[in-house]
Amino acid sequence: MIALVLSVLALAVTALNLLLCYGIIRRLRAEPAHGPSATDDTVTGPPVGVPIVLPAGSPTLVGFFSPGCGACEDLLPAFTRAAEAHPGGTKKVTAVVVEVDPDSDSRTYLDVLSPVAEVLRVPLNSPWVSAFGVDGFPRVHALTEDGALRWSAVGPSDLERRLTG
Repeated sequence: MIALVLSVLALAVTALNLLLCYGIIRRLRAEPAHGPSATDDTVTGPPVGVPIVLPAGSPTLVGFFSPGCGACEDLLPAFTRAAEAHPGGTKKVTAVVVEVDPDSDSRTYLDVLSPVAEVLRVPLNSPWVSAFGVDGFPRVHALTEDGALRWSAVGPSDLERRLTG
């Protein structure tokens, strides 16, 4: 008798588990809710929005810098060299200057980066920062033509290694 009760109980738990799994799978297959669109005006050109629409061709470079960051200043020459040599020119290179401190002076970055990239000035809570998962500065990401992350680099030597390898 106890074996019969345990068998029925096991069957009920299994049926409940199956029902819950079915509900989870249906929820995962549902169309994801779209977040608010974010558009920022570039310093050098037209507005750029998230999600980023990439033109076909070579990977796109996206660099994140913050005024007052010593490592960002160290990476700046290597990034500008990479941007100048990158196929597609400024249309394929985006530099995002993240203003962590609202009183910071980003003019140096804008002056250096504007000739080689589309430049955005954004606050720290910008969708650009969260979309790329930037948790420190500097960062350089290379994206494939379909928008997938190809590689990331942190410093000048890492960037040079990624570009040559």
